[in-house]
Amino acid sequence: MLTRRALVVGEGTSGLATTYRLLRSDWDVTVLTTGTPPRFDGVPAALTDFGLDAARRLGLLPALTQRRQPRCALVQVDSAGVPLAVHPKPSPRHPVLDRDDVVAVLNDVIGEAARRHDTRVPDLVADDCGVTATFANGDEDWFDLVVGADGACSAIRDAVFSPPDDDLPRWSTLSGRIELASSCAVSMHLATRSLRLHPLRDKQSAVSFAWRHAPGTPWQQQFADLGWLVPELVSRVDGEPSSGWARTDRWVHRRIVLIGDAAWYLGPHAERCVSLALGGAELLGDALDIFPDSDQALSWWERTLRPYVRRAQARNRAPQNREARWDSPSTRSVSWTR
Repeated sequence: MLTRRALVVGEGTSGLATTYRLLRSDWDVTVLTTGTPPRFDGVPAALTDFGLDAARRLGLLPALTQRRQPRCALVQVDSAGVPLAVHPKPSPRHPVLDRDDVVAVLNDVIGEAARRHDTRVPDLVADDCGVTATFANGDEDWFDLVVGADGACSAIRDAVFSPPDDDLPRWSTLSGRIELASSCAVSMHLATRSLRLHPLRDKQSAVSFAWRHAPGTPWQQQFADLGWLVPELVSRVDGEPSSGWARTDRWVHRRIVLIGDAAWYLGPHAERCVSLALGGAELLGDALDIFPDSDQALSWWERTLRPYVRRAQARNRAPQNREARWDSPSTRSVSWTR
């Protein structure tokens, strides 16, 4: 049997999970990275059943569990830091994971897979049999499959797929790790901006800011009027914001596939990115193993995965609708220690 060849563009969770799943089916996989390594926005989140089952079948769950972050209640606060509601801890069977840790586990199991660095994504010409890729230096290569896992601002999506029908609001995000021990996770969810704080191992915390994109306005000004710990958190996070705003109604064009944020960007502070990355990658490999016809395999994969993505998108659009236990702010103790 001839070895099938794949080009995976992107080395985030979706790209590496797809690479690992294809390698398990004896694909010859090249991972292409462009520019700087990915910078992961957001805070840890519990692995849902879809991702949990995929991680178990892929043999990743023991290593992921060893890197789990603290389980804790999520406290919703208002703009002054007054607690409004408390969401209980996730179940112990759902490990809380940071995307950096997931990427580290995937890199360990992938090992010496072929890597290629380039200044841009290649020009892609797809036909009914495969994809011809022309790289920045003029080299040409042919692949049975090209996977676009290059994030919310996907160059492959913009080059190959038609623009999305919906005009989604554009969000900017900025995240960081700071020296701050917290007894719980915190969510401040306002109309056009939000903040998440989650404790990490070793008395650190992950903090993530998100706001409606405002060109030319320093990101710190988006949160300048807020009280509580917000001014201190803003002062302790450095870096340049990243933006995400688009997704497409189609994830497959002949033998070119979009996966992860390139296909179904969930928005800021999305909790199911890792679960969809692992579950979507495993399902893609299964489809390509089961169906002898690649077109049928990719069509089945997209159709089967779409309900999971739609539920995740709906959940992130309405973060206030999750089941919560409401407590009086006067009786709720929320503490942070430096």
